[in-house]
Amino acid sequence: MRHLRGPLIAAVATALAVTAGSALAAAPKPKTVTFKGQYAGHVTEKVDGQNVTALTAGTGTGTAVGKGKLTGTVQATTANPPCSPLSGTGWITGPKAKLKVTVVSPTSQGCAASQEDQNNITVSGNAKVTGGTLQFKKAKGAIHFSGSYDRSTGAFSIKLTGRLTY
Repeated sequence: MRHLRGPLIAAVATALAVTAGSALAAAPKPKTVTFKGQYAGHVTEKVDGQNVTALTAGTGTGTAVGKGKLTGTVQATTANPPCSPLSGTGWITGPKAKLKVTVVSPTSQGCAASQEDQNNITVSGNAKVTGGTLQFKKAKGAIHFSGSYDRSTGAFSIKLTGRLTY
């Protein structure tokens, strides 16, 4: 029996190595896609002195996620008119899963049309994709956004373009 122990251990080790190799080979490769989206909805602002918190909720369509919603919380300030840096986090959701996004500051901003017209705001900037749910759990990417926001009605519309790896 002593002579069979060495070959038996070698056979078991080989079987484990083959099984582990098959599992690694079966792991899906990350998929990279162009992301495009368009959303419109409503913003609810809370102003505390010069600090602004904007809660956004809109509907639209984005590639990779399908028809769904855009929600988030954006932080801004009125300290440096006519433009304000934007930051915050949010979700782009659809029937397939959710993407978590983070607005990159200071490259993202909202700018009033003029000193006299503080209601017509253009927004633009960049957001990082930092995960999500289901198939987007390990998603990464960069999304550029541009759009408009009417402070008098709360209406916003925005276009998104970028690259997404998941």
